Amino acid sequence: MSFRLRLTLLAASAVAVAIVGTSFAVYYTDRAQLVDQVDNELRASLDLPALQIAVKKRAIGIPLPRGALLAKGYGGGPPPLKQFILPGSLKAVRVSVATVRGKSASLSGGTVDFSTGIVGGVRSRVLTLSSPAANVQITTSLVDVDRNLSRLRWLLVFISIGGAGVAAILGLLVSNRALAPLRRLTMTTERIVDTGDLSKRTGLRGRDEISRLSIQLDELLSSLETSLAAQRQLVADASHELRTPIATLRANIELLADAHALADGERAELVHDVRDELEAMTTLVGELVELARGEEEDVAPAQFRLDEVVRGVVERAARRWPAVEFRTKLEPCTVVGVPQRVERAISNLLDNARKWSPVDGAVVEVAVRDGGVEVRDHGPGIDDTDAPLVFNRFYRSAAARALPGAGLGLAIVKQIAEAHGGTVRAENAPDGGAVVRLRLSPSR
Repeated sequence: MSFRLRLTLLAASAVAVAIVGTSFAVYYTDRAQLVDQVDNELRASLDLPALQIAVKKRAIGIPLPRGALLAKGYGGGPPPLKQFILPGSLKAVRVSVATVRGKSASLSGGTVDFSTGIVGGVRSRVLTLSSPAANVQITTSLVDVDRNLSRLRWLLVFISIGGAGVAAILGLLVSNRALAPLRRLTMTTERIVDTGDLSKRTGLRGRDEISRLSIQLDELLSSLETSLAAQRQLVADASHELRTPIATLRANIELLADAHALADGERAELVHDVRDELEAMTTLVGELVELARGEEEDVAPAQFRLDEVVRGVVERAARRWPAVEFRTKLEPCTVVGVPQRVERAISNLLDNARKWSPVDGAVVEVAVRDGGVEVRDHGPGIDDTDAPLVFNRFYRSAAARALPGAGLGLAIVKQIAEAHGGTVRAENAPDGGAVVRLRLSPSR
């Protein structure tokens, strides 16, 4: 069963229940009002003076006028009861004569009760006046009341059936209109699944729940499209970067395989080149893995001391590059993030500063303050045309092509900074060299 049909049946059922419940309430309310009206008429016809005279006459043995007696008796009444018509009244009256002999014929102080029963084969309403002198019953037929209630019952049945049918039709129309955005959302999703085209959008806007879901889906599709495009670009760039060193390695290995093609000195130099190429490829592959892991890894962040992490990275860099002097100014600072990834970002910043430092007297300054890290070198600085591009993947300026690397170090730094809700930017220092500032989210 489709969701549209279920929604239509639910709406029709709700309306039908409401109509049937209202019909029951109307029917029983109207019936109670009609019966109350009959009771009020019976009470109004209770002419005590006239009944008092009739009872007195009957009690002392004065016969009532022959014309006053009813032609037919009422079924079910006890033998002592006689029926007569009060003058000017259409109500049938019966008086128990046996109860008045030897007693006062007064009807005052009696109690009045109403009941419904069959009198003379006709469903009737009965008023019973019970007193010490006599029991008097006044009855009236409920034929008109039953006829009106029967008409009302059929009318309410037709209204209930018709209302349920109209509710079903209106429910179908409303569900079609209400579910139109959902159908559009479903069709868009199905097209994306069938074609794999993440550029499709639902285009629904509004404040209702379906429109909000559509907006979120469009944002999700946009993120997926951007991520997929970045992955494809990464694969393409990685293929391009790996093609040259692989070709060089293959040529060098082929030369090394020919034992008579090279002299000993040339062979040693070629082996050295092969080692350098392998080291460069190892670094490149490690950086590619870091980029891929940064896009997919989901590690819960934690608080840690940024100054302590930077101190550890600087100490390892000093042992690795003893020719470089690292000057530090580390203020205590606590940030939120993944320490291992922040270490990788800082290590890349130090490596980048080392590459651009002069060969003689290389100095790299490292500072930590206010949830940020500053790394400065004393090299040639950043060219204005290169400044907007230095954090792009595989970007290498003309001056950097003579240096080792694949142009991924600063791109990894940018990725780590964004993953931590931070920023990174590079600029020239006033007195020469370049400064790269990495800022993370400080702990509260």
